[in-house]
Amino acid sequence: MARDLAARLNTQTNTANNAGSDAGTAVAQRPQAEMTLNDKIRSMEAEFQMAMPRGTEATQLIRDAMTAIRQTPKLQQCDGQSVLGSLMTCAQLGLRPGVLGHAWVLPYWDRNANDKRGAYKAQLIIGYQGLVDLAYRSGQIASLSARTIFENDLYQVEYGLEEKLVHSPLMTGNRGNPVAYYAVVRLANGGSTFIVISHDDMVKHRDAYASAQKNGVVFGPWRDNFEGMAHKTCLRMLSKYMPKSTDMALAVANDGAVRVDLTPSAVEHPQHIDGEVVDEADDVDAAATEGGVQ
Repeated sequence: MARDLAARLNTQTNTANNAGSDAGTAVAQRPQAEMTLNDKIRSMEAEFQMAMPRGTEATQLIRDAMTAIRQTPKLQQCDGQSVLGSLMTCAQLGLRPGVLGHAWVLPYWDRNANDKRGAYKAQLIIGYQGLVDLAYRSGQIASLSARTIFENDLYQVEYGLEEKLVHSPLMTGNRGNPVAYYAVVRLANGGSTFIVISHDDMVKHRDAYASAQKNGVVFGPWRDNFEGMAHKTCLRMLSKYMPKSTDMALAVANDGAVRVDLTPSAVEHPQHIDGEVVDEADDVDAAATEGGVQ
């Protein structure tokens, strides 16, 4: 069943000033200049807890965040508010950063920050599994899948009054090169719909929207996991034709966003800025490990 996120946001706004855990309060009482990024995250435990769906724990989100920082040390160079903002969005959507393919918090170079001198900020990337999980939570989805069609598979795609998608993958031998990607959703009421994107069109989409590029060369998951990114793109496009879910719509809108506003309603107004995801292995601003994607 879809949660009434709007009502929950109003409740958070009205009660945020009265909440706080003992541990979080103790950390928050330290001078701001003395607080590490981990300290700032811990100090937000009460706010994260209020934002999260019932049955989930802020302590788990904080542990996930600490792991993400250890795995991506450059996050410590990011504007702390943007890291907290990405985590707040994860809290509100009930997603785990860096876990289960739900979402990633990644260093992002904002070329227009500090009077165009540039600065690191954190960007939230919603994963394919995160979108799938949110789709199922709506209660209106019976099944959801994304697959790749290879040139030696048997397939048929028809659009029009009687749309048809048939895909019989080759089970032995060489399946050949990928020719298309698709996502299919079956609704709880018995209906279904699908979307198919050719490999050539997917390459064009990547080149147009992947912010993880340097000198025209694509980095990150579009290079390292093209198929997974193609499946995610299909699902994002298919979501336009699926039953409306507040959480799903917010996830799609916040994918690739940089958030510095921690007020609960800020999730409804995501900010997408001009910049590039940064590669931990490359100190040059334009490199990337996990792409800002559309």
